[in-house]
Amino acid sequence: MGGGRALSGEGERLSYRSSASESPQVVDLGSLRGVELRTRAFVEALALGAFALLGFVARAPALKVVAFGVAALGVLLAAVCRSHVLVLETSPTGRVRWPLGLARRGSERDARLLAAWETLAGVVRARGVPVRAVGSGREVQPPPQPPGPHDGPRA
Repeated sequence: MGGGRALSGEGERLSYRSSASESPQVVDLGSLRGVELRTRAFVEALALGAFALLGFVARAPALKVVAFGVAALGVLLAAVCRSHVLVLETSPTGRVRWPLGLARRGSERDARLLAAWETLAGVVRARGVPVRAVGSGREVQPPPQPPGPHDGPRA
C-alpha cells in the first residue's frame, strides 16, 4: 500500500499496520457489521493558501513569487490528490478507522488502493457484511442474485 502500510486478511482475521515499526491492529471478520471506504479530497493542502497573505503584504518581488507559488501548490494538491480511509463497524457504536493513504487521482498508487478495497469488499460482502464506498467515484457492485427457478440453461 506504500508508506509502510499493510492490509492483509488471514483466516478469519483482518489486520492493518500503519508503519513497518508498529504492531498490526487486528479485527475478526465475524465481528464486522459494516465496511466502508471513505475517499475525499486532500483539503489539508489548502492550508498552504495562507501563504497568499504573505504574498499580498510582502514587498520583495521574489518573496511574493514564492508565497503565491506555495499557495498555488496547495490548491493544486487539493485538486489532484485524495485520501482513502477504511472504516470498519465492529458494533453498533464501535468504529475502527484505518487510513490507507494519500494518492494522486488516477495514479498507480490510487489504483492499488482501490484494487485492495475491491478485494476486501468482495470478501466481506460474501460473508453478508454491508459494504459502502463514499466519495470514491466507484460503485460497489451488489452480490449476484442466485438463479431463479426459470433461469436454467436455454437451448
